[in-house]
Parts: sequence; C-alpha cells; structure tokens
Amino acid sequence: MSAKGSLHAAAKAKPKPDWSLTPKAKRNSMLDFAKAIASGEEEQGAAPEKSQGFAMRPESSFYQAMSDVEALADSKSALVNLADNFEAFPGSLLVDEKGADAVAGVKAKYDVSPDGDLFLLAQIEIACPQETAMDLLWDGRATTVCKIWKSLVGSHEIVHEYTPTCRILHIKFAPPSLGAAAATSARDTSVIANKYSKTIVCHSIVSSHIPPVDGSENKKVQYVRGDTKVLGFVVEPTGPNSCSVSIACDFALNGGFDWWVTKLLFKCTGVAEMAAKSTATDVAKCLKRLRTACEALAKGDADIAM
Repeated sequence: MSAKGSLHAAAKAKPKPDWSLTPKAKRNSMLDFAKAIASGEEEQGAAPEKSQGFAMRPESSFYQAMSDVEALADSKSALVNLADNFEAFPGSLLVDEKGADAVAGVKAKYDVSPDGDLFLLAQIEIACPQETAMDLLWDGRATTVCKIWKSLVGSHEIVHEYTPTCRILHIKFAPPSLGAAAATSARDTSVIANKYSKTIVCHSIVSSHIPPVDGSENKKVQYVRGDTKVLGFVVEPTGPNSCSVSIACDFALNGGFDWWVTKLLFKCTGVAEMAAKSTATDVAKCLKRLRTACEALAKGDADIAM
C-alpha cells in the first residue's frame, strides 16, 4: 500500500468525536427569562417577577424532545435577548456599600435559581473593534484563557475542533482556596462551543472523549463534573473602535449540591447567595483583564500585561 493510501486509511479509521447535550443544558434560566419577555409577562419598564421570569419551570415533553441543534439555536437568541435587557433581569446588582459598581467599569448581576444553580450576567465597555474582542474570546490557547480568567479557570483544553467556529472544550475550574473544600469541591465541565458573528455560546455535553476526572492525575484534587447549562458572550459594536461585551452563565455545581437538604441549608444560611456574589465578583475582575488585553491588542501592543 502506498504512503498516501496508508494515511487515508488511518484517517478513515479514526473515530469521530461523539457528543450530546446534557439534559440540564437543554433547560436554563436564560431561556426562561427570554420567554418571559417574549410573552409579555413583565410590565413595561419593570422587571418580571421571579416566579415568572427566573424560576425554572417543570420539564415538559417539548424540552425533552427538543433536538440539540434547536437547543443551541434557542440559547443563542436568548443570550442576545438577555444582553439587551440587562436592567430588566431580576438579579441582585453587584455593588459596594456606596451603591457603586463593586468592580469599577463592570455592571454585574447575580442570582441563585430554585434548583440551586449559580446565575450571573455582566457587561463591560471596551475601546477596541468588535472583531478584536471576538478573536480574543475565541482564542483557545490555555495560556491566553488562564491569563484572563485566572481566578476562575485552572486549565483549558480544546479536545476537538469540528470547524473553525465549533469545538469541544474541557475546562477545569480553579478549586476553592479555603478549608477542606479545596480538596473536595473542584469542578470541571465539558462543553460544545460555537462562535457566531457576535456571540459565543457554550453548553455542557456528554462525550466519551471527556470522561469525568477521578483525581488519578492529581491525588490532591477530586473533580466533580459540573453542568454548564449555558455560558455565553455577546459582543456588540458601539462604534468603529469600541464594543460592549456581555457574559451570561448558568452553572449547576452538581455533586453534593444536588441533595435537597444541601440546597435547603444553603438557601436558609445564604451560602448560595454568597457563592453567586463571589463568582460574579471574580467574573467582573476577569472582564477588566479582558478589557486590558483587548485595548492593548487594538493599540498593537504585543506584550499584554494583565
């Protein structure tokens, strides 16, 4: 057999990566909020009630039957809708004791769904073209991702790239830094990421190519597979050399946090709310690093200090 034929046979024999959305990824709070606005459940100029806008509705046959492609398309539309309706979203504003933005220059809101998921929405204005921000957000190199999102992401790997705008990612989040939680509560997630003209949308998937991490590669850290119901970015141009970047995330911690007793305890003690606020603060700081990097790139600076 010729060398060309051998290469062709090897390429043909290589299995294609498999994936499907997790059941939780087909159902997220962002879709509920978009549905609330579209159906007119909110009053003009007022935020919808939590029971109508943010609360998770019971699973229905429609959502169970929804295809993965439909789910991705719906989340993309809902993401843009949410970014355009920041003020209407019924979450807690991330502010300091004086009522100003807790992280200067970043508007952020956070909440906890009835299912105990952490939900956050944040926006920042950046003095760079839309394309610059989109390219940097889509830059999958671990060094770039961990430099910008270092307080949240421990490692980042592109497992497979189907097309230049569709890839599978494995993300390990930075473990908690305090107490026993540092060794028992680290989360990782496997997602399908899609890039569009002004949005990037990620959802948790099940794939044989990213099995749960059992800690064998690092005995000090045990990872629990979290559910990224949705993680998305919207980059809207606000001028020829400026844009607005919005991030929305709905994340289920899973593990022990799925237990109803834990959910009730965290709700009563306010621990879930504090965790959501802490995560929103970290995300806001990451957005500031993103702005620093984008504006440096727009100026032609090769060395980005963040």
